[in-house]
Amino acid sequence: MVEKPVISNQSQTTSINPEWLERNFPCAWACPVHTEAGRYVNLIAQGRYDEAYRVARAPNPFASICGRICAAPCEDVCRRGKLDQPIAIRALKRFVTERFGVEALIDVIKLREVLRPRLKPKDKWVAVVGAGPAGLSCAHDLALAGYRVTVFEAQEVPGGMLRLGVPEYRLPRELIRLEINAILSLGVELKLRKALGRDFSLDDLRNNGYEAIFLAIGAHKSRMLNLEGTEADGILNAVDFLLNVNLGYKVQLGEKIVVIGGGNVAFDVARTAVRQEIPADVAASDITAALDVARSAVRFGAKKVDMVVLEAAGQMLADEEEIEQAHEERITIHNAIGPKRIITQNGRVAGLEVWQVASLFDAQGRFNPQFIPGTERVIEADTIIIAIGQTADLSFIQPHHGIDFSPRGTITVNNASLATSAEDVFAGGDLAFGPRIAIAAVA
Repeated sequence: MVEKPVISNQSQTTSINPEWLERNFPCAWACPVHTEAGRYVNLIAQGRYDEAYRVARAPNPFASICGRICAAPCEDVCRRGKLDQPIAIRALKRFVTERFGVEALIDVIKLREVLRPRLKPKDKWVAVVGAGPAGLSCAHDLALAGYRVTVFEAQEVPGGMLRLGVPEYRLPRELIRLEINAILSLGVELKLRKALGRDFSLDDLRNNGYEAIFLAIGAHKSRMLNLEGTEADGILNAVDFLLNVNLGYKVQLGEKIVVIGGGNVAFDVARTAVRQEIPADVAASDITAALDVARSAVRFGAKKVDMVVLEAAGQMLADEEEIEQAHEERITIHNAIGPKRIITQNGRVAGLEVWQVASLFDAQGRFNPQFIPGTERVIEADTIIIAIGQTADLSFIQPHHGIDFSPRGTITVNNASLATSAEDVFAGGDLAFGPRIAIAAVA
């Protein structure tokens, strides 16, 4: 028999049995921040939209953003899905955030009035390094706890991969700005163009009076393939490509683009490449608001975009929705093939030689792709963009810092406290756990 949670007379939970929670509230348990999805869905059904928003927003300072791009692990375990279809939890979150969230232009002063009772001032300074979802969520929670927080960001804009990695057609920039401004309104200080290891060190932070440091610099370093021809002109990595596009820089791609990879980042790259050059009347439309514009508008960007994916069609790592939208935008997906070598001409990319996949894993279950000789063919390309994963840049760590890191290129932390092996230094987000979905970084 499964033990129920123990509740005190003051209606405060004193102990929780995780198994009981998982069985009875799978949607909340699947959410990395344990949002009470069932509760706010029920409140929406009753027409109590204001209360529903408060429930959705309580554990998540990026509720409005998650209403648009969250991978929605809650829907994967929704018990309604056993009957017909899971409840559209993400869409319902967007429904209430559009009425009461930052996009509803609720005055920041009103937001502070709502949150002020939670503020408990402390005369202690904490440094947060990285203004992505993990760093800003940490700053938000620390500010509510009364700490004085400074966030240091290497780029010229805050938001991390929400701003620099997620294309604008999926996430409006104004929404990101509003969510971040709400956090800064709590008294959080933000310093841009300040990179750890370049402009300051961990020692500098300690010497300047910060009593604790939270590292959340993300995983912005792309993994590269060990292939013949990778030094040729016309080879780009996914993170750099998306970063430049999202900062407004023009990236010359040519007409034929090949994207290597099958995860969501690879699809973001492919679909962004399609949008590189569009006529003025289409550019003036509300591209950032909805994907239906992308589906209906005639795109005059790259004339041909091919994706090379190791996995079979049913095994790709990307969301089904992303795959369907890629097909609608005339992106060709080549499944169960892998790159063999890059074809060059006069030092520049001319194509990618590929061959069919025989197997992806060896007898021990390790990822070890094998290919079928004699199945080689060439896909012509002006540019090849590699989107096979990311890792963190740990070059800022010096031996005397005493920070341990894993063979996967992540900082080792205590999973409960996020403490590193160095005193008063904590880490979270992709830096500690590797690339994950946005809501996991918030947690």
